[in-house]
Amino acid sequence: MDWLAERSSQDSPALKFNHQTWTYSALHHWAESIAVELETQNISSKARVGIHLCNQPFYVALIHTLARIGVVAVPLNVRLTETELRWQVEQSQCDVLISESELVGLSRRILHPKQFPTTQTKSSALRPPLEPDSVQGVFFTSGTTGFPKGAVLTFGNYHANAVASAERLGVTPNDRWLLTMPLYHIGGMAILFRSAIYGTEIVLHSGFDVDRVQHALTNENISIVSLVPTMLHRLLEKYPNFKPSPSLRVILLGGAGTSPPLLDKALKLNLPIALTYGLTEATSQVATSTPEQTRKKPGSVGKPLSGTTVTIVDESGKPLPNSEVGEIVVSGKTVMQGYLDSKSRFKRDLHTGDVGHLDFDGDLWVHTRRTDLIVSGGENIYPEEIERTLMSHPAVSEACAFGLPDQDWGQSVAAAVVARESISEDVLIQFLRRQIAGYKIPKQIIFVESLPHTASGKLKRAEVKDLAGLKTKP
Repeated sequence: MDWLAERSSQDSPALKFNHQTWTYSALHHWAESIAVELETQNISSKARVGIHLCNQPFYVALIHTLARIGVVAVPLNVRLTETELRWQVEQSQCDVLISESELVGLSRRILHPKQFPTTQTKSSALRPPLEPDSVQGVFFTSGTTGFPKGAVLTFGNYHANAVASAERLGVTPNDRWLLTMPLYHIGGMAILFRSAIYGTEIVLHSGFDVDRVQHALTNENISIVSLVPTMLHRLLEKYPNFKPSPSLRVILLGGAGTSPPLLDKALKLNLPIALTYGLTEATSQVATSTPEQTRKKPGSVGKPLSGTTVTIVDESGKPLPNSEVGEIVVSGKTVMQGYLDSKSRFKRDLHTGDVGHLDFDGDLWVHTRRTDLIVSGGENIYPEEIERTLMSHPAVSEACAFGLPDQDWGQSVAAAVVARESISEDVLIQFLRRQIAGYKIPKQIIFVESLPHTASGKLKRAEVKDLAGLKTKP
């Protein structure tokens, strides 16, 4: 499963970053030089290596290196606090952490990109090939307990996803995929492996910059780009008459629900929108509507990809007929091996917690993305983590976090708090900044005398959201 090595003789472009381009041959030899360095440090098969880096060419080469020597990659969100990062490193039992930062609070051995060779050796060791069931990486995603859960993905998962995605969206030898998504997200990582499998080029950006993206899509012969709705909204807000290069054939739009006004605006501009539904546990794409299908049936994410089955079930797990709304259950070769520390191997039926229905054509409509989960700017935020952190402050008796509609971000985080004593919103926000990542911090906190509960003691989150709406109106 060393897809880069299989293309090691190709001089076609594999990766562009800023003004530098690497061919498949050059990228292969760079990855090999990193492999030699890791092996001299006794980092070899079955080890786990945490990666705490922003998008950069070294990250791409490193991922291929780890695949080559059988090391499990653990990509880590660079926006996490050291406390959050330490928890994920310990949960995944990383042997080594590769980071730009010193991260003094972590006990693991830390290596830095500058410690690795930048020259591209042509020496190559003979290593046993990896099997499809070999683990590629562990990706932390929001879990139903409010703690992140490590999804274990295999090379077979990626291959199945790449083949099915190509069948749905097509692939040409001259494709150039603009990659602005973080590589620590499955949306970014899947593109890295797909492109190697296809033999096509990645144009990598360090992050999403609206001006750079607009320039790339109009001047650099980009054929595919993956965006979340927040990114597209920002692009069309700044460039309301946006007209990409004729080479652009797909804007793969997912990661959160797309609002009807945003979709309508994009379609009026004749943008090639392919709505998609996916999740980390299914190696990115589950169902995707082609640009032609999106125009015919706006709002649907299309049919499940080849090899993937979507079933809608009721609360008891009983399959529902088409048109009836229930929980989305996914099965197929792209579904993860399981979660870290799970007691048994995954059974391939992934109960997503998302709510939707299949219409009579078999197309999927997603109604709600994971009940209670907040999706802000493509980031999954679990309310219980925010509530737990708020209630660790001695002045807070109870808290309820939730998402409110936000034109720029899809949703913004808000919280309602019952206080034991007088405390200000600013003090609580400063307290949170030391505990959790910035994108999880509520944009507004309202103070209430009590919070509504069900008979079993569960928060009535919908009622709290309604209450927040009333309190925030002028």
